[in-house]
Amino acid sequence: MLNANILSIEKKEGDIRIDTQKIMIVDDDPHICEIVQVYCEREGFITACSHNVEAAMKLLASFEPDLIVLDVMLANDNGIDWYKDARSYTNAPIVFLSSHEENGIKISALTYGGDDYVTKPFSPGVLMAKIKAHLRRVSTGRREKLLELPSLTLDYYAQTISMGSKSVYLSKKEFSLLSYMAQNVNRAVTVDALFQLIWGIESLEDTRTVAVHISNLRKKIEADPVNPERIITARGTGYMLVDRGLT
Repeated sequence: MLNANILSIEKKEGDIRIDTQKIMIVDDDPHICEIVQVYCEREGFITACSHNVEAAMKLLASFEPDLIVLDVMLANDNGIDWYKDARSYTNAPIVFLSSHEENGIKISALTYGGDDYVTKPFSPGVLMAKIKAHLRRVSTGRREKLLELPSLTLDYYAQTISMGSKSVYLSKKEFSLLSYMAQNVNRAVTVDALFQLIWGIESLEDTRTVAVHISNLRKKIEADPVNPERIITARGTGYMLVDRGLT
């Protein structure tokens, strides 16, 4: 259980074991934020906190967390609704915090993809154990879920790509398109193949929607989207992801 003494805990140099993983905390109660931050930083995690959904979305883009601790019911917002939007930008595990024990709320939070649910008041030690367990799971899987090209790395867990030190978040369809082209790097893939793979043969969408998503991809990964050098048009065929290091 939470108590008034926990904020007096000091970080000891020997306690810091993880210096690269980042925890983002979204809670409208500054006291809860501070408590979680103290325990996370004691374990060597880097932390950042926000108290409303507007600030949280901005922080998500700049902070790029490895895990999010999210209050289900914020002062004027619904954490689950924010989470649905956030999933377009990150695949980081999400641990929900809530003062509600109703099964309906728990089921809703977990149904929409939450990784865990912790009720308030909570044991900080138990919360930390859950955080570390989810980070271990993701880290173990992530090592097996990277597709690395000389100039581009695709992270299948985070749905991101890395170009040098720059990380770029993609929508699920954008990532699927790029992933398929990366598996066929320096080879032209047809519009029909891309469409059937991503949208399915029974889709009511028009194949021209592929061009729209390719255009959006170029805006995110090309220095000059009007004159692309990574994703080029293979006239009469489709598109090709070009990696000069493999030519």
